[in-house]
Amino acid sequence: MADMITPNFSVNEMACLCGCGIAETDPEFMLMLQELKDQMQGPLRVCIGRRSDYHNDGVSAAKNKKNAVYNLGQASNILISGERTMLLFEKARKVGFSGIGLSQKGNHSSRFLHLDTLPRKALFRY
Repeated sequence: MADMITPNFSVNEMACLCGCGIAETDPEFMLMLQELKDQMQGPLRVCIGRRSDYHNDGVSAAKNKKNAVYNLGQASNILISGERTMLLFEKARKVGFSGIGLSQKGNHSSRFLHLDTLPRKALFRY
């Protein structure tokens, strides 16, 4: 059985994609993500969870890459498209996510919703 962070999110699911094994996440962020999953009453597919500093340097456009939200374990991207995206957006706001980013262009299999808990309110698109 996989090591679980919450009842529905595993360490592997939230680990950095570079294969380094870094998977530490912010406990409050993970409780919120679990609450959101429970409210959605269906699967939430994480496509990006935690990032190592090394991995983030190579993929992020953020100015402050060392303290980026993914490096702090306070962000995730959820693969989602269609009508469920709007439902996820509405529920994410109510659960208390402070940063929500939308990427809904192109192939449906690569569309996602970014969620984070940085201490500011932000809505953005990719």
